[in-house]
Amino acid sequence: MRVFVFDLDGVIYRGNTLLPGVKNTLFSLEERGYQLFFLSNNSTLSRKGYLKKLGKMGIKLKEEQLFPSSYLCALYFKTKEKINSKKVMIIGEKGLFEELKKIKLKISFNPKKVGYVVVGMDRKINFRKLSAAYQAIKNGAKFIATNTDLTYPLEKTTIPAAGAIVKALEVSTGKKPLILGKPETFGLEVILKKTGHPPSQVVLVGDRLETDIAAGNKLGVYTVLVLSGISSIEDVKKAPSSLKPRSIIPALPDLLSLKFNT
Repeated sequence: MRVFVFDLDGVIYRGNTLLPGVKNTLFSLEERGYQLFFLSNNSTLSRKGYLKKLGKMGIKLKEEQLFPSSYLCALYFKTKEKINSKKVMIIGEKGLFEELKKIKLKISFNPKKVGYVVVGMDRKINFRKLSAAYQAIKNGAKFIATNTDLTYPLEKTTIPAAGAIVKALEVSTGKKPLILGKPETFGLEVILKKTGHPPSQVVLVGDRLETDIAAGNKLGVYTVLVLSGISSIEDVKKAPSSLKPRSIIPALPDLLSLKFNT
């Protein structure tokens, strides 16, 4: 294997707390010559925001190693959409606004003036925001979801995540969104193209079966489930084959003892 792709929440940290042994594990992999990338469904921070957060935890990375869904959204607009003068409504937090403003998208909260509604995690969601997004989508705006994670892991609990907001809009409008984050493979494909390595040379490490493992299995990369986040052994037992990981580890340091066929 040549490339490791890690989820962040539940794999590297929970909330603002670095998980045990993570720093030494990442250092050991780099010492062995592996390329490390981080692919997160969490859109609340931009790449610069994640650099700052991880830096406070003692994890020093480069911006080009980070692929949060906030950045994937910006990449999508740059490469897949001819936006012209269309404006975008954002339901989300600072990171999503930062990445979309960086590519000079015009942002509006007027349902009659937007061509797109982008939805990410928003811890200040309210009925006014939901209603505006609903009206825009009903008026024909394209519905885009950074991800559909229903929950988000904190230090000792979980909270509702972007998927809860996306589901409310999906049910009320009768429209299904275009999803950019995992389980869709857009982000993984971007990383594979960047590195030039085939799926057989890539390991994806995640904590959630229905997003991380599903995306990795779709592309044929080696998938590893770490039990420090959302999914449990019991979840794996009940999961269909498309959601089963190639390996399961209790914590990230156990990754160093796995044997991969190269």
